[in-house]
Amino acid sequence: MKGAAMNEAVHSSWAFVLSFLTAFAQGSNSDSTKTYYGKPVVVTGTREAMSERLVPATISIVTEKDIKSTGQISLLDALSRRVPDLFVAQRGVIGYGINNQAGTITIRGLGGSPNTQVLVMIDGIPQFMGLFGHPLPDSYMSEDAERVEVVRGPASVLYGTNAMGGVINIITKKNNHTGTSLKAGMTFGSYDTQEYSAGAGFAMGKLKILISGDHDQTAGHRPNSSFNSNDGYLNAGYKIDDNFGLILNAVINRFNTYDPGTVYSPLANNWMNVLRSTSGISLNDEFSRFDGSLKLYYSYGDHSVYDGFYSLDRSVGAILYQNYHPSEGSVLTIGGDYRYFGGSAANDITMSNYGKHYENESGVYALVEQLLWSQVMLNAGARLEHSNVYGDELVPQTGIAWIATPSSTLKASVSKGFRSPTIRELYLFPAPNPNLRPERLWNYEAGLLQSFPGEISLQLTAFIAKGSNLILTEGVYPNLQLLNSGNCTHKGIEFVGHYTPMNALRLDASFSYIDPGNQTYSTPGKKFFFGFNYTYERADIDLTLEHIACLYGAVNYQKRLPDYTLLGAQVTYNATGYLQFLVTAENLFNASYQTIYGYPMPGRTLFAGLNLYLSSI
Repeated sequence: MKGAAMNEAVHSSWAFVLSFLTAFAQGSNSDSTKTYYGKPVVVTGTREAMSERLVPATISIVTEKDIKSTGQISLLDALSRRVPDLFVAQRGVIGYGINNQAGTITIRGLGGSPNTQVLVMIDGIPQFMGLFGHPLPDSYMSEDAERVEVVRGPASVLYGTNAMGGVINIITKKNNHTGTSLKAGMTFGSYDTQEYSAGAGFAMGKLKILISGDHDQTAGHRPNSSFNSNDGYLNAGYKIDDNFGLILNAVINRFNTYDPGTVYSPLANNWMNVLRSTSGISLNDEFSRFDGSLKLYYSYGDHSVYDGFYSLDRSVGAILYQNYHPSEGSVLTIGGDYRYFGGSAANDITMSNYGKHYENESGVYALVEQLLWSQVMLNAGARLEHSNVYGDELVPQTGIAWIATPSSTLKASVSKGFRSPTIRELYLFPAPNPNLRPERLWNYEAGLLQSFPGEISLQLTAFIAKGSNLILTEGVYPNLQLLNSGNCTHKGIEFVGHYTPMNALRLDASFSYIDPGNQTYSTPGKKFFFGFNYTYERADIDLTLEHIACLYGAVNYQKRLPDYTLLGAQVTYNATGYLQFLVTAENLFNASYQTIYGYPMPGRTLFAGLNLYLSSI
């Protein structure tokens, strides 16, 4: 193990030094050195806003328009349709819950149970429950998102633990208007599904504020499957001067949901009540050669479950990074982060007290990105992570992006990801083991970005990922044991295409194929998506087609689920400058399908609503 770690350190160090020396060999430039080579611009694959063509990682960008075109209330449901090799297990109209397989997120076959191998962030702040280490899918509603960037593959050098399989960074809405703006909306649909939203924006001088709230509820398509949620969101930005700005974010969500059980073993009164909140403040700086951010955040959770289990958890953290531009096309990023997390748990029915447990993790990293001859972007970096439980973990990455022609870009990268053992695995249940080590993954991928005349763009990626030290539960109850005994090899291809033949028409398509080895749960072997958007005068017409094949409800190719095809449609009509009507239909083929074994999804559903926009300048 020590020899392997030493080899990782040597390879990473050489890559880092060579790229850094190359950066300074290009000379300096007294002018601003920020240059974007084409669009779109992404911020998640690196700590610097950069053209997607120059980022070696594979990234999907989902805009607010893309999200709304699916008609989904849950943000993750919308992402699951549009992003190749991203899949989210569902059980009903809306609502996931916390004590079954619903809401499991997988990227390229990695997710975990519970979901700990994919990192969800809001504006760069990690979102996961302090005791169990997983995100809460019911906390992410599409109404609050301005755009989402999904890194398909490890991003642990920048973001640490849980970014082993990938990252979902939800970039929230901000007030980009002057004066005052108001918005209100409501939607009604099948199974007594209702959505209400309201928001207000205010801007005066250097201060801009956006506040919003949502209420969502449904009776559910099965008995004992109701769901209701209330969430609030605040974004306040203050421009101190030309170089510094402050941003305050706060999100709070409370939801109550019922799990109806499988059709083979129905459940009644199987409720879960959850409160989640996250608040953070960021100090951002921007100079001609330097830019960066200091983020401080606090997350809190209060969970209660019908079986007597309840928990309190919290996380306190700091994120600091700084980008230095020694020359045009050259960026050196130095950063670090710290997180103190944990909580307490007990069960009133079984009279179990799991006690209080807290951990801390910290990491420092450096990343060098250098553009050579305006065509070749070299990327190399490393993170050293330290935990008060398992010690140190070294995480390197390297990559290259070559703009071979004005319309063609070739990419390749090698990166390591890791996932720290959670407090549940270390100290709680079902078979705690305080000697667990982090899970590890090495990812190798190559890709092509290609554009053609007529607004056609294509992205093709091939990857192979090899995991080790995976934490598995072995034995038969009550003689269970958690061990670092698992290995995996995932390989696949991904395709994304966009075509805009005219200003009023946009076509999108994606396809992914993956061989996940024995990790077949919630990982479609084949996934296809087609999107059609047409604007006619005041109306927007959206059609979405999704096909899922080779999906299993368990690992080791067990519980094969039928393949299915879903057709959805949405028509949005802008009656005036401030009034908008919309009608959404889902599963128009009335397909019978499941994404979780024993949980049939609803058939054809219909929703209608309106949005009201008011503003004064």
